[in-house]
Amino acid sequence: MPLKDNLSKIGKYIEEGVSNVAYKSENLIEISKLNMAISSEEKMIEDIYIKIGQRIYKDFRENKITDKSLKDKCEEIAEIEKDINSIRKKLLKLKDKKACKKCGAEMDRNAEFCPKCGKEQKN
Repeated sequence: MPLKDNLSKIGKYIEEGVSNVAYKSENLIEISKLNMAISSEEKMIEDIYIKIGQRIYKDFRENKITDKSLKDKCEEIAEIEKDINSIRKKLLKLKDKKACKKCGAEMDRNAEFCPKCGKEQKN
């Protein structure tokens, strides 16, 4: 009977192992779901941060910001925007293109109307 006892013990070990694997798999799935929920919530916070920042910058452009630290950061953004616009102008020149005066879409230099918004382009 030692063989039968050994086979019985092996069967119990396998059964325990399968149960353990099933538990760990369920646990792993639940952990993944919770991590995804956290990521989703954090993304919503990031989106709100962006909206807050956009609102503050809009207020800055309308001269409604009095807080010095906010004003300083907004001025940094304004300087970066100037740099970006300068680089965009260089790109357009290299491509022999122009930007729409209304929406900023890229178009052929001799285009009379914007292909995106339809605004007439006076040279």
